[in-house]
Amino acid sequence: MSEAPATLHIVTRLRGATLLAMAADRAAGRRVQVLLLHDEVYRHDPSRFPAVDRLLVGADDCRRRGLEPPAGAVEYPAIVEAIASASRVISW
Repeated sequence: MSEAPATLHIVTRLRGATLLAMAADRAAGRRVQVLLLHDEVYRHDPSRFPAVDRLLVGADDCRRRGLEPPAGAVEYPAIVEAIASASRVISW
C-alpha cells in the first residue's frame, strides 16, 4: 500500500486561511507538512500546528535573524528535497 500524498505548506506568515487549508488537506487524506521560513521562524511553536505530520524550520533563516536554529532545523538541501518530494506545494 502506498503512502498518502503529502502537501507541503511553505509558511512565511501564518494566517487563518493557512490553518483551514491544512485542515482541508488532512480531511482529504493527505499528509500535511509545514516548512517555516523568513519571519515565521521567530514564532516557531509546534503547538500552533496541531494537525501537522511534519514541521520543518529553515535553519539559514533562523541564523539570518540572529536565532539559534532549533533541533532538527533543516538546511537548504533538505528544503529542496521536501519541495521536490511533495505532491503539492502551497506557499503562504
